[in-house]
Amino acid sequence: MNIDKSKRIISVLLAIVYLLIPISAKAFNKDDSEWYALFLAGKKSGYSKIERVVSDQIVTTSVTTLLQINRGKTQIQLKTIEQSTETLTGEVISFSSMEEEGTTRRTITGVIEGAVLKVSIDHGGNVKHRQLPWDNSALLFEGQRLLAIEHGLVEGSSYQSPNFLIGALQVVQTKVKIGATVPVELLGKVLKLTKTTTFIEFGTTTLQMVSYVDEFYHFKKMQIPLMGSQLEMIATTEQYALSSNQLSDFFLRLFVSSPVAIKTRQANAAAKYSIVRHSLDAQFVESSEQQVSGSASGIVSIEITPLADVDGKFPYLGQDNKIVQSLAPNRWVQNDDPRLVNMAKNVVRNTVSARRAAQQLERFVRNYIVQKDLNVGYASASQVLKTKRGDCTEHALLLTAMLKAVGIPARVATGVVYMAEFLDQQQVFVPHAWAQAYIGGKWLSFDASLAGFDSTHILFAVGDGDPMAFFSLINTLGNFEIKAITFQ
Repeated sequence: MNIDKSKRIISVLLAIVYLLIPISAKAFNKDDSEWYALFLAGKKSGYSKIERVVSDQIVTTSVTTLLQINRGKTQIQLKTIEQSTETLTGEVISFSSMEEEGTTRRTITGVIEGAVLKVSIDHGGNVKHRQLPWDNSALLFEGQRLLAIEHGLVEGSSYQSPNFLIGALQVVQTKVKIGATVPVELLGKVLKLTKTTTFIEFGTTTLQMVSYVDEFYHFKKMQIPLMGSQLEMIATTEQYALSSNQLSDFFLRLFVSSPVAIKTRQANAAAKYSIVRHSLDAQFVESSEQQVSGSASGIVSIEITPLADVDGKFPYLGQDNKIVQSLAPNRWVQNDDPRLVNMAKNVVRNTVSARRAAQQLERFVRNYIVQKDLNVGYASASQVLKTKRGDCTEHALLLTAMLKAVGIPARVATGVVYMAEFLDQQQVFVPHAWAQAYIGGKWLSFDASLAGFDSTHILFAVGDGDPMAFFSLINTLGNFEIKAITFQ
C-alpha cells in the first residue's frame, strides 16, 4: 500500500519547513544553532538540529532531522541531513542532501557554476549526473534568512520569493505574511512571538505554514496541517530534543472507513461514491475512468468506471506534446535504463495490442517483485529492478517505466483503494499508487501490486513519479469520509 508515499511527503515537508524559516540572529558573522522537538498528531516523534557556521566569508547551514513513526506494528525512521554553502550575501555555492528511509538511502550533491547546476544523485548505489539551468534568484537557507531580515517583522506586511528545494531539485514560489506579536506557549513557558504565515505553491496545491519568530528572527514554533492531522516543531533544549519519543500511529489516521463491505464482483462494475469533505482543500481529479461532480461544495459525487473495451496500438506516434512528455524518463522512472528496456521488450515481444502489452507488463511486475515489503522507502524503478522488493509505489514506478520503455505513454496515479483488511483494520480505503497508460486516446489504469484496477480505486492525483507531484495528498488524505457507495 502507498503508505510510503505519505512518508516521503513528510520528509520533503520537513525540508521545506527549514528552508522557509529564518534561523539565526542578525549578525552576519555569528555562528548559531537551535534544537527542536518534532510532534506528529500531538506526540513527540523526533528532533531537529539547525546549525549555521561562518568561516572565511562562507556561510554553511546544516539541518539534521530524525523522525520516528509507527506504521501498525512496525516502527518507521526517517533521517535527513541537508546542507548549503553560501556567501554572506546569500549567493548559493553548493548544497547536499542525504535521506534515509527504511533501508533506502538517497544523496544529492549540487554545485553552481555560473548559470548551470551540476548535480549528482546516488539512489541506492545507482548514480546519475545531471546538468540543469540555475536560477540565480533562487534562495537557499542564508538567502532566505537575509530576505526575512530585510523585510522585517512589521505587522500587515508581506513579501514573495523563489526558494530552491534541494530534495526536489526545483524552485517553489512562496509568499510570507507578517502577523501580530502574540503570546505563544512553548513546552511550558510563554513567549511573545511574531506570527508569520507562509504560502507555498505546488501546482494546483497550496501548502500553508504558520510559524512564530522572536525579535532576532529565531524560529521558535511551526504548525502545518498534514493529511487531517498536524506537524509541529518547537524550539527546546538539546536534552529534551533527544529524549525518548512517543510514537504516533499517524498512518492509521489516513485510512477511510467504507460504509459497506465490497465484494469482488461489485468492484469490477462501475461504482458511485458519495463523499463528504471536511475541508474544501480536499481534491479529486477527473480522468477517463473517474468523473467528479459537486467539487465546489462539501458533498462530492464520484463515478468510477473501469474501461474494459478500450484498446489501441503502440508505440505512440502522435504529436500531442503532453502525451509525448509522458514518454520521457526521469530520476524516478528510468525507462532509459538498458536492462529495463530489454526486459520490457522481451515481455511484450510480438504483441501489437497496447492494452494486451500493458496487461502483460502488469502481470510481469506483479510476479517480478517477490518481496512485498512495506519497509522500503521511495525507491526508483531502476532500484526496484535490482532489489525485486517494495510496496505499491515500487510496483507503480516499475510498471510505469516498463510501459514507457515499449513506447506506451504512462504516468503514476495516487489515491486510495479498498481493502477488506489491512494492518488490523477492517473494510477501509488506504493510500495507494498504481500506473496509468495512454491507450486508444484514454488514460487507462493498471495495478501491478493488487489483482488489477477496479472501481474501488479513487484517484487524487497523477504525476511523473516524482513525489513532489503528489502534494495534493496533504490536503486530501484525512479530510474526507465516504458516506455511501452504489454499484451498477
